[in-house]
Amino acid sequence: MSGDNRRQSKAKPIEILSPAGSREQLTAAVRAGADAVYLGAGSFNARRGAENFADWESLREAVAYCHASGVEVHLTANILVRDDEWTEAETLMETACALGVDAVIVQDIGLARYIHAAAPSLVMHASTQLSLHTPGGVLAAAEAGFRRAVLSRELSGREIGEIVKVSPIETEVFIHGALCMSVSGQCLFSAVLGGRSGNRGLCAQPCRLPFRVSGDRSGFDGCMSLKDMSHIAHIPELAAMGVTSVKIEGRMKRPEYVAAAVTACRLTRDEGAVPPDLSRKLEAVFSRSGFTDGYYTGKRGRGMFGTRTKEDVVSASSELLRSLHPLYKTEYARVPVDMALTAHDIHTPAVLKVCDPDGNEAHAEAQPPQTAQKAPFDEDYGRRVLGKTGGTPYFLRDFHAEVGEGLTLPSGEMAGMKRDALARLDELRRAPHPIPFDAEAAGAVTSRTWSGDEMPSLRVVFQSAEQVPDSLPPVEMVFLPLETESGLLEYAVKKLVRRGVTPAVEVPRGLFGRESDILRMAQAIRLIGVNDIMIHNIGLIPVLRNLSMTLHGGFGLNVFNSRSLDCCAGMGLADNELSYELTLRQIAALGSRQPRGMVVRGRIPMMLTRNCPASLSPKGCTGAAKEGGVCGLTDRTGRELPVMCRLGCSEIFNPVMMSVTENVTGKPGRALSLDWVTLRFTDESPEECGEIIRRYADGTLGREANITAGLYFKGVM
Repeated sequence: MSGDNRRQSKAKPIEILSPAGSREQLTAAVRAGADAVYLGAGSFNARRGAENFADWESLREAVAYCHASGVEVHLTANILVRDDEWTEAETLMETACALGVDAVIVQDIGLARYIHAAAPSLVMHASTQLSLHTPGGVLAAAEAGFRRAVLSRELSGREIGEIVKVSPIETEVFIHGALCMSVSGQCLFSAVLGGRSGNRGLCAQPCRLPFRVSGDRSGFDGCMSLKDMSHIAHIPELAAMGVTSVKIEGRMKRPEYVAAAVTACRLTRDEGAVPPDLSRKLEAVFSRSGFTDGYYTGKRGRGMFGTRTKEDVVSASSELLRSLHPLYKTEYARVPVDMALTAHDIHTPAVLKVCDPDGNEAHAEAQPPQTAQKAPFDEDYGRRVLGKTGGTPYFLRDFHAEVGEGLTLPSGEMAGMKRDALARLDELRRAPHPIPFDAEAAGAVTSRTWSGDEMPSLRVVFQSAEQVPDSLPPVEMVFLPLETESGLLEYAVKKLVRRGVTPAVEVPRGLFGRESDILRMAQAIRLIGVNDIMIHNIGLIPVLRNLSMTLHGGFGLNVFNSRSLDCCAGMGLADNELSYELTLRQIAALGSRQPRGMVVRGRIPMMLTRNCPASLSPKGCTGAAKEGGVCGLTDRTGRELPVMCRLGCSEIFNPVMMSVTENVTGKPGRALSLDWVTLRFTDESPEECGEIIRRYADGTLGREANITAGLYFKGVM
């Protein structure tokens, strides 16, 4: 391992971004050589279970320490925000501006819109929770005011390159750490099973529990648990692509893990490889049956799955952890400084001026120089003494001295000047550089008056065109899968039009590498009279908006508050389907003029994944899911979770049907703040679909057996 821990003075290298879930982690990250850290404050971050920096003083000290050390601070604000939490969110953003953080990481599009208006100089990074995994995604993020997009973990190297090539903003990719089974931002597993929302920073990781493919007798029950990712070996490729930053996951792991991961990334970037001993230690300190780079290489499947075994736990011994402590024993010298020494005569104090690249300048004085008894002062001597900056984040870059002829300075005097000047430079670098913040500039949420007793209209979403029943009661709009075979789709559309129903299509939530296909299919459906399309990802807005189609926002956009509704209207969406994680009470209290609706019956889509778990059976995937049918998973209690595939991704549904029809039937829109309600169908027959729609329309559906109300009453934490 190289003993020189100074950054190379060349074109800015790819950034190494480290987790900092506690003060100990923060110190380990900075001393191991991270260029930036991401950390949370209070409850507005996606790792609320980490220690975080809960009060103003601890956050201020963390920012000051990092800035003095030449490290950027990215503050996580990457959760969905309720309307009643807005004052607290505003306070956090005002604090971030006062402390001069380098960036905030944001998921909630309403919060992003607010920040962009109130503090346009505050750099925003689009969280991976926004599910950005297409070229259109980074374009949409740029239009929303983000300056960096944190890309989805599931992307291949080729797909990352295609995105970076067209991105008008910086890009960041995860390089090492835990892999969620689900695409980030598209998981309701923890919320539905225990009220602990992953979108709110409290995921309980229920996917790590035993699950097996239904009917599989092999005994493999880890088909929802992925190994940890490690793409560290691919850092040179990512740098060559133009990726701005590589991100290490792990705000709830030990500081030794952070130090090992940061060091491995830094050595790969700067020296091209990681010493084998460090690689072994990194795997031993935390892994799940080793590491995988299956997403990056495109080799998805069984090899990516793994669990945390007893052997994995035992490998992280006290001896191993102690062996990693030297990686962060002292400060990492990453800040170059220029020094100028003047000592003109024996009557004038010597002065040392120290400057950093940010324009800070500090001075220190010492006793006047002395007449040299032996060799007079020379610059090599001065550089040797003043260049000893060990234990600080500084290293000497340039040195210049003006010392009177025949004079010299004792090394102790110079060392004292150096110590005093660097301490004063520390103070300057620690001082915050506030960012302007004006809450009033963001404006208020638009208001809306609900008139009369109009009932919410009815919309229906089918999983396949074959589910459309022969007869339909009054329905405003019917959504069919965009990828439906053209002849079958045209037949279904004509049938709907004859009944006075507006035909529409729904685009899948997973878009990986499919933008051109989706655009082509959208252009084709215009020719058969379909003008309405539902999207679940902001990346489709710039792709589809020139087709003169009406864009409807689906539940995958995670619209959770009034400002998010306003934001969607500003982005060109005609209306929005609300988050499954809101309660009926919260829905009724939403503001904004943007039309909105909610799903009142259907299986809750618990997870979107790019790794079909059904393919883990020794027999392989039955193909049913890939053909629009249903296969399933069985949990440890014997319940079966339906699995359906669409355009290369799989959706896993709740085993229990959700219905709150009895709570909304017969109530006017003004009582619920709803313009429409939606019935979603997955594996029901056409006859079952027709019966449910008819009974809802005539008010006789009522309470059904073996159903859940989902989160509409209990909500999420």
